[in-house]
This record gives sequence, C-alpha cells and structure tokens, in this order.
Amino acid sequence: MMSFLEEIKWYIFYNNCQIFYEYLTIIIKYGKILSKGKIMDNKKDNFKRVAEKRTNKIIESISKLHNLTNTSFYEYTNEQIDAIFSAIQKELDNQRSIFENYKKKEKKRFEL
Repeated sequence: MMSFLEEIKWYIFYNNCQIFYEYLTIIIKYGKILSKGKIMDNKKDNFKRVAEKRTNKIIESISKLHNLTNTSFYEYTNEQIDAIFSAIQKELDNQRSIFENYKKKEKKRFEL
C-alpha cells in the first residue's frame, strides 16, 4: 500500500508533470518544505521567518498606541497609561521566561 505522498507522486509522474514530480521527490527525499520558492534548509530558517513576521506585527500594534495621545478624541489618566504599559511589560516578561525556562529544561540531563 502506497503512502499519500507516494500516490500523489505516482499520479503526477503518470500525467507527465515532471516539474511537480521533481518537487515532490525533493520533499520526500530530504523532508524539506518549500516556502515562497525557497527550500527551508533547517529549523533556524523557519524560526527566523516566523519570528520576524510575528515580531514586526507586535511592534506595529504597539506603535499604534500613540494614536491614543490625541486629546481631541481621548481623555486618560496617568494611572491608565501605567496600567497599559504594565500589562505589556508583564506579558513580555512572561514570554521571555518561557524561552529561558525551555532552554533550562533542555540542558538538564543525568550524567555519571
């Protein structure tokens, strides 16, 4: 019994779609993912791609906070501003600790 990828590979080859056949052969042989025409060589490339996208989205959202300073439309207190930035900082600290704790967990190994 053929796997799903093998069935697709056979179907494409049978229909003389050589380009797609080669594409699937690369995926099956090397286990690499194609993204925007590039072969993702490893987990580092994948991490970089996703981290940059998510970080830029976060920075863009945070930068929109300055729109709230327009006193023609908004009224606020210093306590409210402190609460906003405190909540953001708390979540940043939480996310950093998750990364740091994950690294610590990986390093714990039993050795004699």
